[in-house]
Amino acid sequence: MFFKIVSILICVLCLPLSLPAQEVSPVTVNEMVFCRGIERRNPVDTATHFPDSVERVFCYTKLSSTEDHADISHVWYYNDTQMAIVDLGVNARSWRTWSSKSIVKEWTGTWRVDVISSTGNIICSDEFVVSSNSE
Repeated sequence: MFFKIVSILICVLCLPLSLPAQEVSPVTVNEMVFCRGIERRNPVDTATHFPDSVERVFCYTKLSSTEDHADISHVWYYNDTQMAIVDLGVNARSWRTWSSKSIVKEWTGTWRVDVISSTGNIICSDEFVVSSNSE
């Protein structure tokens, strides 16, 4: 009887766990960069570190989609505090889009932008740093 119980326990413990299905976003981020501006739909002066005099930082994303239209959001964080949400449409299977955030001189530190699918899942995330001129 003991061996039968142990056998059943081993079988139960070895069964694969059934995990909830992960949403597959129709949108893929092919490129994500931070920059000082956008010209002719392309990023200008890309960087991962900016001086506190920058005034505005852009987040540029080049995307591909399995659908003709999808929605994403750029969610901006400063030191892990949400600062802005920018909703953006993806209106073709290959699409470039961007958002920007004004930067106050006192907001030195780590910034992050999460690219979020319409169902709220993070499909890409990246960081940049704003430093005072004396750092």
